[in-house]
Amino acid sequence: MSYNNLDTLLAFLREDLEPGQDRIYYSGTIATKTDLDGSEIGYWFARAVNAYPHYDPIEFDGLEVERYRPETNTCRWRVTRLEEDVRLVADGGVRWLDLSEFQQQVVKAIIEIEQRGGEPYGLGIKELLSERYNEEVNHGRLYPNLDDLVEQGIIEKSELDKRTNAYESTPLARSMVAGEAEHMASLAGLEVTEAVTDGGEER
Repeated sequence: MSYNNLDTLLAFLREDLEPGQDRIYYSGTIATKTDLDGSEIGYWFARAVNAYPHYDPIEFDGLEVERYRPETNTCRWRVTRLEEDVRLVADGGVRWLDLSEFQQQVVKAIIEIEQRGGEPYGLGIKELLSERYNEEVNHGRLYPNLDDLVEQGIIEKSELDKRTNAYESTPLARSMVAGEAEHMASLAGLEVTEAVTDGGEER
């Protein structure tokens, strides 16, 4: 079982469903549309509904999953895509903790590339994340999350050339990472003294 395949499954479901829409799925039907193995799809759905008590349940970000008519022998899954604004805080903003762990790593990777003087683009971000996770991060995992971060105003997207998009951190992204760094430093009994990335004073 691969978490890359889980992200491919999530990307398919979010692409297939409109916000607020629900649909009944067979694992085999999704397998024919994604090239994923049907048994692995069933495994991830079962994890989502906590069918394996000895494993931690898996959260399908932005989606709600339930077994459809569990009293029958046919294994089907009802998936509902939640309304987009359920992940936003009351004032319309978004917090660092609202992001998935993978999205946090994407933001950090973009800022790291910028600090090296590079231009963050899809392939470069993908290579850095693959190195960090010690496994291949596929396009089906990366690009839907990049789009989500753009939609939430955490990063910006521009056209590098006709075939390539570039991504840029926003002040919101940099303040999120700075806040997380300060929090982690305080837990370790350290003090953050590095200059902020947007040219502000050291702190």
